[in-house]
This record gives sequence, structure tokens and C-alpha cells, in this order.
Amino acid sequence: MNEVSRSKPARSYDYSPTHRKLEIVAIAAFFVLICVFSYRTLQGLLTMNAMTAVFVLSSSAILGYIIADFMSGIVHWMGDTFGDEDMPVLGAGFIKPFRDHHTDPLDITRHDFIEVNGNNSLVLLIVLLPALFIFKQPEVPWQAFSLSFLVWFAFGIFMTNQFHKWAHLEERPQWMKRLQSYALILSPENHNMHHTMPYDTYYCITNGWLNPILHRMRFFERAERLVRWTFRIPKQSL
Repeated sequence: MNEVSRSKPARSYDYSPTHRKLEIVAIAAFFVLICVFSYRTLQGLLTMNAMTAVFVLSSSAILGYIIADFMSGIVHWMGDTFGDEDMPVLGAGFIKPFRDHHTDPLDITRHDFIEVNGNNSLVLLIVLLPALFIFKQPEVPWQAFSLSFLVWFAFGIFMTNQFHKWAHLEERPQWMKRLQSYALILSPENHNMHHTMPYDTYYCITNGWLNPILHRMRFFERAERLVRWTFRIPKQSL
């Protein structure tokens, strides 16, 4: 029995092996779909004149990356603010990781690539699979724009947890520090604002561009009040 146990390497994750396999499939499918959408985007851009192509690509990329940052903040805020860890379906897989992250911020740095990015890939498939059959005419300008937007949005969502992990690393390579210093990805300085009591601001974790804007608007504070008033959710349910 000891020989058998020694022959099996210890798992680096603490969740279901079945879910692990599902994450691997989802990540592989994500990369395949991104390649398809990127190819279609290129087809569309090649039908345009240079200035139009540059405008479509740049505007869709910026918008996609901003919306990804916003959605990362919405999901993060919901996980931190509502529900509890004992909720069916969402409790263990969605709420608990967010709550545990405040107790042990460095835990995310101990997760491998699949564990960090698997769940985001699963969610993205819900968006990307239907889009595969909707945007099939890249020569139409609005479809080329939509395809490019999807590529950048999906990239931002897929990499959100990876950028979040990198923002918590104690030792970072120079290229990573440079990307963070240029605010192309979430920086430790930006994200540290969220890890300051009472942990109720700077929720966006893709690039953090929207954090100071939403903070000044008191966006999440007002959104929480609206949700609690609308659905009669008492404050003590946190």
C-alpha cells in the first residue's frame, strides 16, 4: 500500500478531479475559439482601408478591455458582498474563494494555471460558443468590430485571475513589473487599495483602470444599497 501511495503524486489542487478535467477542456476550447475569432477578425480588417481597420481594431480593443475590467469588478463585488459560503451551487465554488482571499491573500499565488483560469474559461464558453455561429461575416464592418471586441473582452476575462495572481506575487520578473507599471495589467499598488479595510472598493482586477473612477462615483456602495433595497436583503446577511 505504501508503494502504491508513493507512486501517485500528490494533487496540487483540493477540488474534484472531474471538475479539474472540465477546466482543462474549457481552457483548450477557449484557445481554439480565440484563434477562430482572431482569424475572422483579421479577415474583416483586410477588407477595410488602413485607417478604418486601425480605428475598428483600436476602439474595439480598448472597449473590450474596459468592459472586461468592469465585469471583473461586478463579479468580485457580488462574491464579496452577497450570499454566504453555504449557499448551494454558488457557495463553495464562487463565494468561498472570494471570502478566503481576504483571509489569505497569497493563497492565489499557490494555485497553478488551470486552477486559476479554469472557471473563467467555463463561463466564457457560454458567450463564445453562440458567438461562433452569430458572427460569420467578418466583411460586414459591425461584425468585424464585434469579433475584435469579443477577442479582447474574452482575453481580459480569461486573464483576470492570472493578472490578479501576478499582483500578489512577492517576486515578479521585470517584464511583469513593466506591464504593471504601464497599467496594462493589474498592479499591486492598484489592487492593494482593495485589501485595505473594509475591503469595499477597487474591485476591478483585470487592469484596474476603472477602480479610481468607480471609487469616486461610489458606484459599488450605491449599487449595494440599490440591490439590498430592491430584493430586501438585510445588511446582517453578509
